[in-house]
Amino acid sequence: MRTFAVLTILTCLLLTLRVVEKNYRSAQSDFIPAEKSAQSNHPEQTGISGLSEVTFHTSNGLKIAGWYAPPSNHAAIVLIPGSNVDRSFILPEARILAHAGFGVLSFDWPGSGDSEGKVRWGKDERLALTAAIDWLSNRNEIDPQRIGGLGHSMGGYIMTQVAASDPRIRSVLLAATPPDFIEYVRWTHRDWSILSQLPAELAVRNAGFIQDAPTPKESVKSISPRPIFFIGGDHDPQVPEAMFRELFNAAAEPKSLWIVPGAEHGGYSKMAADTYPARLVEFFSRTLSN
Repeated sequence: MRTFAVLTILTCLLLTLRVVEKNYRSAQSDFIPAEKSAQSNHPEQTGISGLSEVTFHTSNGLKIAGWYAPPSNHAAIVLIPGSNVDRSFILPEARILAHAGFGVLSFDWPGSGDSEGKVRWGKDERLALTAAIDWLSNRNEIDPQRIGGLGHSMGGYIMTQVAASDPRIRSVLLAATPPDFIEYVRWTHRDWSILSQLPAELAVRNAGFIQDAPTPKESVKSISPRPIFFIGGDHDPQVPEAMFRELFNAAAEPKSLWIVPGAEHGGYSKMAADTYPARLVEFFSRTLSN
């Protein structure tokens, strides 16, 4: 009987350690630098006329690498992806907007792709987005009063924080954006309650995440009266509809929401091929008009 009890205790301990380790490592994945994809090496193969590789620097000296195609309508959009991917992830949206005449600028986050730095989802990422807006604002072919922003997932997280205090971003599209990073971490590691959530939270803090700015659900209201378009998927396992609606509800008018049927964490151009391009173009054409 004593042997059985000891084996049971050991089994429980091993299971606990396995759950802790699995969730710790899983939470760390959002801070793993994304390698430059093969597609990012060939902007000439993207189908976007005039797309070329560019670099610019943040105010603290990091070199940021990206793609840029000039506009034919003097308006431009800065497009930023989420974690674990480089600039090519946002290519479907860049292609749609470029074909509609908008200038497009997408870039690799600090520490990912060809950009310098480390992945932290904090100050350096905000400085990178600010530097992108600076770079666009100084282009002769762009009207600095006609710059919009599109952010996916953690890209939307940073977009919300920057747009709240930078009025140069005249309209914002947020896709699959979590209202709070720690809330997002707790949700994605909820299976074993506190046993999986605590190591996940410890992992992101050990990775260097510091909540040194208002969360999106705190800052999004400050974007008003500039318009915001929220897009999410009703099958998103990472930022579920209820969480995404929390962010939408925190925003002030003018705002609009589209939950794409059948969509998960992105991939809207595939799930809504007939309507997604038109909605993107309509939103930015209306909000960045002369």
